Amino acid sequence: MAAPLGFRGVVMAAAPHEDRTGPAAQTHETRDLQVSKQGTSSLHESTIGVRLRRRGLTVPGILLGLPCLLVLLAPVLLVGGLTDLVFRRRGSTVRVSLYAVWLFAVESVGIVRAGLLWLRYAPSGQLGGKASLQAHCRLLGWWATNLVRGARTLLGMRHFLEGRSNLDAGGPLIVLARHGRPAASLLVVTILTESGLRPRFVIARELLWDPCLDIVGHRIPNYFVDRGSFDNREELENIARLATGLANDEALVIFPEGTNFSRSRRDRAIEVLGRTAPEREASARRLTHVLPIRTAGLLSVLEADRSADLLFLNHVGVEDFHKLRDLWRNVPFPTPLGFSASRTSRREVPDVADKAALVRWLDARWEEFDSWATTNSSASPTGQAPVWTAPVGPALVVSAR
Repeated sequence: MAAPLGFRGVVMAAAPHEDRTGPAAQTHETRDLQVSKQGTSSLHESTIGVRLRRRGLTVPGILLGLPCLLVLLAPVLLVGGLTDLVFRRRGSTVRVSLYAVWLFAVESVGIVRAGLLWLRYAPSGQLGGKASLQAHCRLLGWWATNLVRGARTLLGMRHFLEGRSNLDAGGPLIVLARHGRPAASLLVVTILTESGLRPRFVIARELLWDPCLDIVGHRIPNYFVDRGSFDNREELENIARLATGLANDEALVIFPEGTNFSRSRRDRAIEVLGRTAPEREASARRLTHVLPIRTAGLLSVLEADRSADLLFLNHVGVEDFHKLRDLWRNVPFPTPLGFSASRTSRREVPDVADKAALVRWLDARWEEFDSWATTNSSASPTGQAPVWTAPVGPALVVSAR
């Protein structure tokens, strides 16, 4: 997701099918510490100098930007209110302006809290310990939840979640999430943390320009993918390492599409599959709202952890918000965001040793994933925006105005 609003998405030796209870489970504190120390950023993020140079720009930008926004807020709201009146907007300019202040405030508090956590744990060498990891996971949840709360209050963002019981059953989970816009990506974090799960994310390195996500994300198990890396093997090894040793309260989140959906990207993906994996082309052509799965990273995850259940986390509602102008025109949000969480027991997933069968199974599940998105898409056959009704039975229902 575009910073600072959210999140985007060989082979290491396979981990044995492990017993997650009793002594054999070893201490998750030890395994979390190993993951956090083994490098949670991409190859180009391996030095502290790179991080400090970036944070030398982003952290002052947020901390100094907040008082500047507060000083300018009154005239901006006056001009924005007049603009909304003239163009008959429903307070769009005022709402977006207030949310910008809220965003900078949440980021600022997050940075300060991250600094206080460093002072608490780093001097004693406990920054990678269990208590620190849990505290930073709570801080990440606080950050995402408050950005969502502000969007709900100021931008009119609402959402439904179908299949919450699939999350309440606990982890460990491997979450295959639809790549989406900032609001949807933030809600992925919120949905997981509110369900008592600690997420580990495979997300794009570009998101490190969000300073709060940058600082906190480097202190807990995450992996920031360099999508332009020429060393694909090492990227996949690091993703596999992140998937090793998931605890019962953890979920690894990967966005297997790799980027947001567009017709041109879908066509390019189909063209590539036609050359590199022609047996997958027919399935990809049946997709209308999601991109084909990029299998390399996902297969690395599934090989590293052979016992975690799979959770397919789908969403619809903000597909047409490509630019800030689109957001401005549609605030308050005309329709809620619809989320669907569908869980598959690992026993029902083909063994990773038979990669061809596993890929066929994933493609079939992804067609079902796409079918749900198509049925519940914000684009109705009449061209009118749909109206969400309360979830009925196993599916969210839409009807045209």
